[in-house]
Amino acid sequence: MTAAVAREARLKVGVQGEAGCFSDAALRALLGDGVERCFYPSFGAALDALEEGAADRLLLPVHNSLAGVVQESLSAIAARDLRVDGETELPIRLVCAALPGTRLDQVTRVMSHPVALRQCARFLAHHSRMVAQAVHDTAGAARLLAESGEPDAVVVTSAEAAAEHGLVILASDIQDRSDNTTRFWLLARRQLTARHNAERMDHHLAMHVQPVQGVLALRGAISVGCDTPGAITEATTELLRALLEANGIQSTDVVSAIFTLTADLSAIFPAHAARQLGWQSVPMLCASEIPVPGALPRCLRVLLHVRPPHHGWCASHIYLGEARVLRPDL
Repeated sequence: MTAAVAREARLKVGVQGEAGCFSDAALRALLGDGVERCFYPSFGAALDALEEGAADRLLLPVHNSLAGVVQESLSAIAARDLRVDGETELPIRLVCAALPGTRLDQVTRVMSHPVALRQCARFLAHHSRMVAQAVHDTAGAARLLAESGEPDAVVVTSAEAAAEHGLVILASDIQDRSDNTTRFWLLARRQLTARHNAERMDHHLAMHVQPVQGVLALRGAISVGCDTPGAITEATTELLRALLEANGIQSTDVVSAIFTLTADLSAIFPAHAARQLGWQSVPMLCASEIPVPGALPRCLRVLLHVRPPHHGWCASHIYLGEARVLRPDL
């Protein structure tokens, strides 16, 4: 096989951004050098390339542990007919970089991807004179600064991208927390245009990718002061927020919810409170508990089915108020 034919046969996997961006790093960590990397200026352009067959797969960010959901990416994905072949997580370490000779106290402008800027809110609050400017990519921000030669500007980017474009690092690890990570989905069309593409991807998945984990369950319960819509709504809200916070998940990680109430609670459906919290796309069911003699009165229980936010995740079940007696081991 000639070198040209070998290159043509390589699987094409696209990311949003430029060479050296975090999506690029995640792709190289996930699939190594056995694929052809393609770069697109926007999520829409990347997804168009996938649908048109110019790319065989995409690796796009969907969630950051500090900034939350990557809304622009997820909204673009939701508008297409795609499937998720796998996922990966990448530790995100951000630096503040500038042209040689720039001093931090001289800087008036900071450029980066908006999600990256949200990940270093404390650093930016401390340097409040900097005006934030959103650009398409962290690596692209480093390139733009190197090309412009602006002495009073900095970028939030990776150490690798800073070095690639001749920038100096003025501050390291400026993300708000050291365990900052971004989750990426490996996306494919529902129907592949070429069978050999599917066969090559199956090989890469078997060699490199840990598939998306299945659905796991979370349990919670709370006592309700009285049988009124306000009391049930307040208790439901408190319990759901506590479950999300304790487990480091978002409502978008929830697949379904089953609520049960003891027979002395019937003023309103708990699902009503969940809808008020924004759980508009989560399927929910409300039911009554069996009236067992001696059971804890005025008790609201929930069973959540959730997608684990990362590999190795362990569930934290939450019992509040008088419902703590139901699980003294916790």
